[in-house]
This record gives sequence, C-alpha cells and structure tokens, in this order.
Amino acid sequence: MGDVVGHPWSCYPDGLQPTRRAFLRTLGAAVAAASTGITATVADEDVAVIAEEIPAFPADGFPAGSVRLNFNENPLGPSPKAIAAILENGLGRANRYNFIDPLVEVIAEHHGVPSRNVLVGCGSTEFLQFAPWAFLVDGGSLVLPTPSYGWAAGVAETMGRRVVRVPLGENGAVDTARLAKAVMSDTRIVYLANPNNPTGGHIPSAEIAALLGALPRRAVLMVDQAYHDFLTDADGSIDLVRQGAPVLVLRTFSKAYGLAGLRIGYAVGSNSVLETLRTVWWGDFGINAAALVAGPAALADRGHVQRYVKLVDSGLAQLRPGFEALGLTPYPHRAPFLMADCGRPADPIVRSLRERRVFIQPGSNWGMPTLIRVSVGTAADNRAFLEALQEVVA
Repeated sequence: MGDVVGHPWSCYPDGLQPTRRAFLRTLGAAVAAASTGITATVADEDVAVIAEEIPAFPADGFPAGSVRLNFNENPLGPSPKAIAAILENGLGRANRYNFIDPLVEVIAEHHGVPSRNVLVGCGSTEFLQFAPWAFLVDGGSLVLPTPSYGWAAGVAETMGRRVVRVPLGENGAVDTARLAKAVMSDTRIVYLANPNNPTGGHIPSAEIAALLGALPRRAVLMVDQAYHDFLTDADGSIDLVRQGAPVLVLRTFSKAYGLAGLRIGYAVGSNSVLETLRTVWWGDFGINAAALVAGPAALADRGHVQRYVKLVDSGLAQLRPGFEALGLTPYPHRAPFLMADCGRPADPIVRSLRERRVFIQPGSNWGMPTLIRVSVGTAADNRAFLEALQEVVA
C-alpha cells in the first residue's frame, strides 16, 4: 500500500500539487518504493532545493503573440451558441440572483438521472474542494494515484487527514490493482482522474467497477471526468451512479466546452453521496448569470465539441512525430495534452521556451523532472511550439 506524504501546496494551475521542495524531499523514497507502491518521506535536511519554481503565469501577464499551451484550454473558444445565449439572456439579467433549477434539469436530462442527483458549482474544482470536508470531516483517509490532479488531496492534508499516494504504472497509466491494495478500512475517498492529468492515461470501465468493489463501507469513489470527451471508450461511472453505487462523478465546462473563464462545472452522484456533499455545498452562489445560460447552450452544441476533438487528434498527429524527430519520447495516450520525456532536466527547456513566448508545463510540477506537458493547440500553435522547441533542444 501507499503511505502519507506531507506536501505543501499551491492552488493553481495544477491543483494542490507538491512544490519543488516537497518533490525533492520525497523523490528518493518514491524511487526506492516504486516496486512496492509505498511512498515515504525523507527529512528536509537530506536534500537541497536546486532551482526556483516556474510560476504558472508570467509576472506581467502573457506577452502579445504568446503561444499558450499550458492550461489545456480549448483554442477554438466557446460554442457560438453559448456566446449568443450570454449576449441575449445572460448579461442583461446580471442584476438578478440566479435560479439554477433549469440548468440542473438540463444536465440531469443529458445524463439520464433525476435532478436530485446533480449539483452545479463554480467549476468541478469547487467539488474537489468540498468533497474532503464532506467525507473526511470525521476522519479517514484519501487514496489517489500519483502524479495526478491533486486538489482534493491537498485539501485533505490541510485538514490533517492521511493521504495515500500510489505510483502510476508504465507510461503514466493508472494502476487500479495497486490502488485497490492501498485501500484500507479507514479509506473514505478514492480519487481518479479519467483520463489522468497530467499523463493522459485512460482507465477502462471494468477497472473502475473492480476498484469500486474494493471500497469499505462509507467510502466514495470520486471520478474526475474533466477530459472525458477524449476517452477511447466510454467511462461507465455515471452508469454506476444510476445503479445507486457510492460514486461521485465530476465534470467541467472549462475544457471541451471552452468556458474556462466562466467557471462552471457539476457533480453527478447517488442519493446518499449527494446528501453528504450537500452539507458543505454552496448552493447557487458559485454560478454567475452568464454561466447559467451558457451551460445548456454549450451542452447542446455537440458539433462544437466534436470539432475540438478532431482538432486534438490532428494536433497529436502533428506533435508526436515532432517530438520523436527531436529525440523526445511522447506518452502514448489520447488527451487534449501530451507528455513527453526530454531525457534530461526539462525546466531549462521550459524556461527557454518562455523566453520565446511559448508556454507549456514542466513535469517538475508533478515530480517528473525530465518531462514536459503540452496542451494541444491549433495547427499554427503546435507548429510554432515545435519550431521553438527545435531551437531550444539544438
């Protein structure tokens, strides 16, 4: 099984992730424990910080003409139908408090669940923040793969709860068998991102169902589907909700729907799960007038999402051979981002790219110092990135 690691955290852009210092503190122990899945700690004095962290945003904002491939944003922008809804019905009603029931009903109908099984919020991150306070308030632990999106784990640690991190398998795939072995009698939350962020690894539905069977009573399986539109086969987690299983599915309009700036997301869960989550939920306070009308319009515009999925597939076909031609090894997964191993420390590469106004994520954000993560952009963005990368690695 895994064991608790104390991680300082920061909120953006990658959730409550370990800082460089925390990574160095645990690197040796993590490597030594890779064969067993055990994560342990090393004293602060045993290591030294070797470089300053790379900030998420440039100090003075993004320069004009920047190639922004660091936050997995939809480069096509929002659906035109969502924009029209905002202009026609959103901004003019901004003086009124929101009535969220129509949005909830649209989402519930979309997933074939009763409206009582849906909560809406300020992005899916709102529920990653709330869930630990709801399910760990009386104690217990949280289990998740690592590296992964660590927001909920960071909240749990600030509460003083135990967090069990289980190393990923080969090529950044989530090892659900090892996760199941890490589940203990005090486990209250098991967190999965499907596909996994930052590696893109896909978790088959059969493995999710098997992991659910390993949970003790009172535990909930939380499945973060921020990038579900890019799964190679359907994730059946919402089917499990329909069956009354202790499952909480999180979705966001920030990615495929291109509404990151509006901050809108939702949770779908079984009756008992949402009953517990409602004890800390903010109700309609996280939803603004523009998001309220943009959500249903974006959800109905499947053509816009399909165009983005097509753009991502063509972008991956552009980026993979570009990486390989430069001697980098890309991960094999399908997601709107791509990780690649540079074969050497990647932070200097990321810094040099920033000097050329090209922004990507360093793998050191997740304790993977030789890797980079690149969001898939337009063909022009991808080409500009590869050209800049060639200059840097040469």
